[in-house]
Amino acid sequence: MEKIPLHPIERKVLSSLAGGPQVFEVLVTSSGLQADQVRRSISWLLTKDLVTTSEVSTAQVTLKAQPAELTLVEKLREGGGEASVALMRNVMGQDREFSAAMGRAVSAGWVEVKEGITGQKLVLKSNEAGKALKDLLSQLSVPADESVVPQDQKGIVADLVKRGLVQRKETKSITVAITRLGRGALESAEQVGFEMLTPEIIASVRTTGVDAKLRPIDVAAGAPAFYPGRRHPVKELIDEVREVYLSMGFSEIVGDVVQSAFWNFDALFTPQDHPARELQDTFYVKGEADLELSRSGIVTRVAAAHENGWQTGSKGWRYLWNVEEARRLVLRTHNTPVTLQAAKDAEGADARVFSVARVYRNENLDYKHLAELHQMEGIVIGEGMNLRHLMGILTGFYGKLGMSGVKLWPSYFPYTEPSMQVMVYYDKVGKWIEMGGSGIFRPEVTLPLGVKKPVLAWGCGLERLLMLRLGIEDIRELYNNDLEWLRERKEIAGTRDSV
Repeated sequence: MEKIPLHPIERKVLSSLAGGPQVFEVLVTSSGLQADQVRRSISWLLTKDLVTTSEVSTAQVTLKAQPAELTLVEKLREGGGEASVALMRNVMGQDREFSAAMGRAVSAGWVEVKEGITGQKLVLKSNEAGKALKDLLSQLSVPADESVVPQDQKGIVADLVKRGLVQRKETKSITVAITRLGRGALESAEQVGFEMLTPEIIASVRTTGVDAKLRPIDVAAGAPAFYPGRRHPVKELIDEVREVYLSMGFSEIVGDVVQSAFWNFDALFTPQDHPARELQDTFYVKGEADLELSRSGIVTRVAAAHENGWQTGSKGWRYLWNVEEARRLVLRTHNTPVTLQAAKDAEGADARVFSVARVYRNENLDYKHLAELHQMEGIVIGEGMNLRHLMGILTGFYGKLGMSGVKLWPSYFPYTEPSMQVMVYYDKVGKWIEMGGSGIFRPEVTLPLGVKKPVLAWGCGLERLLMLRLGIEDIRELYNNDLEWLRERKEIAGTRDSV
């Protein structure tokens, strides 16, 4: 028989199994090894057919709360076997729970509904009603093996587990056994005295002239998988976008997650009755407000722009602007409040800034919508800036992100005029993709802030671009914390043109 090289850990595990199969936990104790060492050696031994494993699953069930229908029957029994529906509803409390309990009790044949003088009443059909279920639950008052549940009552227990009234905890045990090939390998294995070559061993060989035998190494054995630390793909793309912006001469800005409705909506000339400000679209901070916000300075000018256009040449929205509505605090729905405040802080000077940060929308979660997402935005402030400059900036920006074509056409956005929709051609999927909006801030936005130069602005979602890069169709996959996917996914960096 050809000798099979054995690692010392493998020999210890096989020696422990020589007396018979052992459960994993017992094997750890008998071998004197750590659990991870035993687990790893079993994996090695399985690939060599030196051991076999078998798995057995057991489950324990424990009562957490009594079913409401059983409580209903017990209260009926305490009341003499019958009571009005109205009375039992008051006794049980929680109308929905009572209705469900009554329905289950009637379906089980424990009670029946009869017409009484003052309305419907519940009548106990038998003194034995619910007794079988109560006896079953008494067995589950302490953790019990699921196997003790009679076959005809397993469905009842499964239903109680589904309703959260019974807890089911499953455990798995693995039994390991040595094979005939394993016994032969153990018997023929050489007892190696040394695990590695050291200066002391070399000196001993030179002194005694006796060769030192070292443990043989299986050079054909597969190497263990190695998963070094790496950034999340969202973070990788954020770093790439940041690098592109910086290479184009932009400066990064950051802002608060919680913004006043004034900066999130009003300063962007969004009317206070706009649908985007409803709870269905926006997360509001309950019971909090920016009490320092008052109708003075910039706030006065923004309010006037809403009411009558102020000095912008516009007629405004023609309504009475409410400072209390502007004081409400929201989780920012876009990064434009951050870039807008940067425009104000520029105090008339030229500027080009960007922001890549998380925003929040009150969305129904599905394959293309999340309540939290990242948005990348930028603005350029400069004398003589126009739509042609904006088109050049966007073409260059998306080109550096690996898009071979950019299309721009007229569109509408509440706070820019003119406005453009941005479409990019992504070679990997071979089609045009809508990326976001862009335009030049309206005078109703910039003039109240004291900004008299044109302001170019744009923004788009980061996750949409990342989904294209990774070839996934469900945005939720990005945040599922799937370790296997995170380990095996391809790098997304390096696919764009050099910056």
